[in-house]
Amino acid sequence: MKFKQASKTAIAILAASSLISCASNDEDPDSLPAELPQIQNQFSTKVEWKKSVGDGVEAFYSRLKPAVGYEKVFAADRSGLIKAFEQESGKLVWQADIRDEEDSYLSWFGINTSPDARVSGLIASYEKLFIGCENGVIIALDINTGEQIWQASVLGEVLSAPIAEEGKVIVNLGSGNTVALDANDGKVLWNSVSEVPSLTLRGVSSPAYAQGGVFVGGANGKVLTYAAANGQLAWDVPVAKPQGTTELARIVDLDATPIVSGYNLYVLSAGGALASVDLRNARLIWKREYRGYENMTLDANQILLSDDHSVLYAVDSRTGIENWSNLKLRNRQVTAGVVFKDYYVVGDFEGYLYFFNKENGELVYMRQLDNEALLAQPVVEKDLLYVQSREGDLFAISLPE
Repeated sequence: MKFKQASKTAIAILAASSLISCASNDEDPDSLPAELPQIQNQFSTKVEWKKSVGDGVEAFYSRLKPAVGYEKVFAADRSGLIKAFEQESGKLVWQADIRDEEDSYLSWFGINTSPDARVSGLIASYEKLFIGCENGVIIALDINTGEQIWQASVLGEVLSAPIAEEGKVIVNLGSGNTVALDANDGKVLWNSVSEVPSLTLRGVSSPAYAQGGVFVGGANGKVLTYAAANGQLAWDVPVAKPQGTTELARIVDLDATPIVSGYNLYVLSAGGALASVDLRNARLIWKREYRGYENMTLDANQILLSDDHSVLYAVDSRTGIENWSNLKLRNRQVTAGVVFKDYYVVGDFEGYLYFFNKENGELVYMRQLDNEALLAQPVVEKDLLYVQSREGDLFAISLPE
């Protein structure tokens, strides 16, 4: 019974997936990381500034990444240190510790031994910074000062960044719940529940929002749509169905954040399905066999993604036809990617950052940013690329003209 309870809260599988957990197994050559690519860089990049944000996420698997807004970059470490920097200069604007206050004499020396907040995601909106924590807590800070405005508890781990829409903070929980809170005071406005299989990946997708609907990828292989106003389930569509004889083989989590474009919804399952859904009638337009859990990127009519073995793909969003693939980073545990100017950018477990030509998939530039792994999806704002390493180093990178 103990194991079942743990697995239902998605604790059973760490890192990203058991599908890559054997990467160090010398008896399985197919699971070994590809050797570091050897290329001639076609351009240069510049680190405009670099800052340290506490201890990062340390040895834990986390998708914690910076949030950008209000001319600031907000970054956190897992323990609960939050920092706000000026977007272009990197100058520190404020910092805050969201852990419980130290109630012993150690507070006189600025020491806080309270348990970690286990920060998992940030979003800046409504003049506030909303912070999700694995401890089942959501906190709102003043965007300009870092002072706490409210704190609310939810029924499950917050494993991904919340979204903020229609005056609400909406979060998808590891328990299967999707919860909406009032952005002004943290009051719970609605709470919707979906089924969670006995064994899941450790992670959930952030919700997506469009046209009054909240779209959530479920651990049961379904994409669910709730009315943002009241949380009522509008429809759900099975994207990936459990197959196989073991619980491990039957994992079908939709951990990549859904993408909405017009009347099209794009979802990716760890169970082996990339699909396009018509929002007008909740029907599948097309479905292809890709297995992944990292966030996708939509660029014009192209979906860019990585699979569970870190193979990169570009797929036509209208037809599902593959435009290109690249195996150079196979099993190098790449981050979710982002489009930065003419390039698709990902990081890897050795701290390297890679730029691929988004039109043909050619690897055109790489550099090692850090000696520690890059786990989180890079963030693009204006002409800067923001990357945070496992150890908490935050980089602002530009492409010189």
